[in-house]
Amino acid sequence: MMSQSKAVLTDEELKARYAWSLDRKIEESCNRIVDWYSRFGGRVSVSFSGGLDSTVLLDLVRNKCGYPDVPAVFSNTGLEFPENVRFVRGCPNVHEIRPKRSFRHVIETFGYPVVSKRVSQYVGEVQRAKGETATKRLRLTGMTSRGTKSRLGEIPDVWKPLIDCGFRVSDKCCDVLKKEPLARAMKIFGPPFVGTRAEESMQRELSYKFHGCNAYHMKSPRSTPIAFWTGHDIKEYIRRESLPYSPLYDMGYDRSGCMWCLLGAHHSDDNRFGLLAKTHPRIYAFCRDRLGLFDVLDVVQTLWDDRYRRRRKAATPTVPIVSPIDPAPAGFAVSGTD
Repeated sequence: MMSQSKAVLTDEELKARYAWSLDRKIEESCNRIVDWYSRFGGRVSVSFSGGLDSTVLLDLVRNKCGYPDVPAVFSNTGLEFPENVRFVRGCPNVHEIRPKRSFRHVIETFGYPVVSKRVSQYVGEVQRAKGETATKRLRLTGMTSRGTKSRLGEIPDVWKPLIDCGFRVSDKCCDVLKKEPLARAMKIFGPPFVGTRAEESMQRELSYKFHGCNAYHMKSPRSTPIAFWTGHDIKEYIRRESLPYSPLYDMGYDRSGCMWCLLGAHHSDDNRFGLLAKTHPRIYAFCRDRLGLFDVLDVVQTLWDDRYRRRRKAATPTVPIVSPIDPAPAGFAVSGTD
């Protein structure tokens, strides 16, 4: 059983947990689930997106731990893949909730979510700043009000041009479309089990290291009992248990989140929109023609590609050029070309 007494989990301890066998991980996850269920007298829920992680989590809660009556809550943002919605609606005891605002309202009111939640937050804070504020200084220079340097508090140099990019940037999308509806659901169904994993992002890793699986003392308590699982563990569990899963994953997708989420879409190996054009051409056209997503993505990808080219150029060694007829002066060299 994993101890919750430590405030911070070390890198070594997390690495050791990643290396646990699947059977050990199932046992440890069930321990966390039982603790959470008992702490709240059974008044708990499962946050169920229809993705692979939450599919495994729902099975652990209802079947492995023997709590078949625990309700699942599906936050239908309006941006869900239709295949995923059908899969979720085919599962028993799932309660569907919706946001009060649309994605269009979010981008028109707050701005576009790009790169990552952290970058979107920081860029948006600078764009909205009135005058020279401590927050603006921190985001632009990394200097705190105490005069110390905070690397994590500064916008990475590659993304600072987004401040004057011609469109607004914000991290409010998830807050409006997911977190607010789920907060309403928690009041009805109780504190949730959530299928997030530490390896998915730096933010989730830090949260797990600090709070552990069962975050009893957070403002909005939540349990993440599969936080130390890997993507391989998830797929192996589904195979071993012969679990039904969303057909989306057999269509080439490796995620089932919001159809037109821009977070992480700038990476060269991310083909979510290319795939969307093939599988859902009408939705792709809507993103292009009505939401302006690809104009935004073009700006982000250009900044990212420029960074890659600069790094390659900086890493290219200088090559001495010496003519056999007219030798160059000692120490003469020119930069190599790409």
